[in-house]
Amino acid sequence: MAVNEGKEDTLSLVEKQEEDEIREALAVLAGSDPDNCSYPQGYVKRQAVFACNTCTTERMAPAGVCLACANNCHDGHDVFELYTKRNFRCDCGNRTFGSFKCKLNPEKDIQNIKNLYNHNFFGRYCSCDRPYPDDDDQVGEEMIQCVVCEDWYHTKHLGCAVMESEELLEMVCESCMNRAPFLWTYASYFAFPPVSHMSHCKEDEDMNVVKGEGKKATLHPCRTVLDEASTSQGFQKEARLITNGIKAESHKRTHEEMERHPATCQFDIAPCKLQELKDKGSVRAGVGAVFWPYSWRSELCNCTRCKRVYVEAGVQFLLDETDTVLAYENKGRTRALLGEDLLLTCLSSLDRVQQLELIYQFNDMKAELHEFLQQCADQEKVVTAEAICTFFEELQSRKKRRSSPGQYYCS
Repeated sequence: MAVNEGKEDTLSLVEKQEEDEIREALAVLAGSDPDNCSYPQGYVKRQAVFACNTCTTERMAPAGVCLACANNCHDGHDVFELYTKRNFRCDCGNRTFGSFKCKLNPEKDIQNIKNLYNHNFFGRYCSCDRPYPDDDDQVGEEMIQCVVCEDWYHTKHLGCAVMESEELLEMVCESCMNRAPFLWTYASYFAFPPVSHMSHCKEDEDMNVVKGEGKKATLHPCRTVLDEASTSQGFQKEARLITNGIKAESHKRTHEEMERHPATCQFDIAPCKLQELKDKGSVRAGVGAVFWPYSWRSELCNCTRCKRVYVEAGVQFLLDETDTVLAYENKGRTRALLGEDLLLTCLSSLDRVQQLELIYQFNDMKAELHEFLQQCADQEKVVTAEAICTFFEELQSRKKRRSSPGQYYCS
């Protein structure tokens, strides 16, 4: 009896995991429009993106298409999903596709110059540049997406221990950490696991502390080393505080000093978080991928200097709370699909390709049913059982034939 209960518990866990994966797939697709090409929206902040092996090969430039174009323009092609991409504009029918034109929005620029591409668009992933799924991978190892470059990595190629946590985590690969090296400082305090060893060197202390009369006084966090190096000895005295709480001299600078040493920031401006963390001196080895709690972006400094650094490193999106995949999926979940529980039951017995096929057809049916009911309401017609049967018969006759072999049935 106990053995059977154990098997039932194992099955229930597997079923729950499969259902969670299906819900995630639904959320990804539900966050994008299945009927209208996203091209007119410009570079969409985040959307589901697909690549077509039939239209673009390795010898061609990379290209990605939106959900609607994957469903309509590339129906029957060898299409694979790339999950979601940020700030991407649909390429369907542009110069990369040669004479092939987008059926939904044929008037497009020849190229989307702001789109970013990588080897994912040719079906390859990770630093090992292997396909997924990989026929040579007998284990079927899990892959994790970097939230910066959006490439997918095998856990064995991350260069670090994979964090097991009930809390939702984000991962930044080692390459992207080095692309934005200031992130290593934040990682010392906010990433998993946090660094407990504190290391202070004399040079760091000298940069952030003014010496005088055997006492130390911490300078304002926004002041840089260059600012302090150019400050006169007399002004350094004025900036110093005596430990007994009595000011040694007035903090007010003369007109001549203000002209020679313009202030880089005012005392009423919020201090630089990054500089404060650097001053603490915590050290983290700059190797391997880094796992972060989902709230880590809120810890990033918002001062003007740091924002400029984010732009230079190409990671300014880290300050945008709506950039995350979770925010996008939550948007999709708010567009709850009709009959979600029934759909989940059907999808649980299908593989990923079949799941996408069924979801595409389900979206088509939902859109046409909504239009049919809206027409009935506008014409003040009573929706009878006969009318519903007629609707589905006409829908079946109009349904496009898919090139995938066989029909998919739910058991």
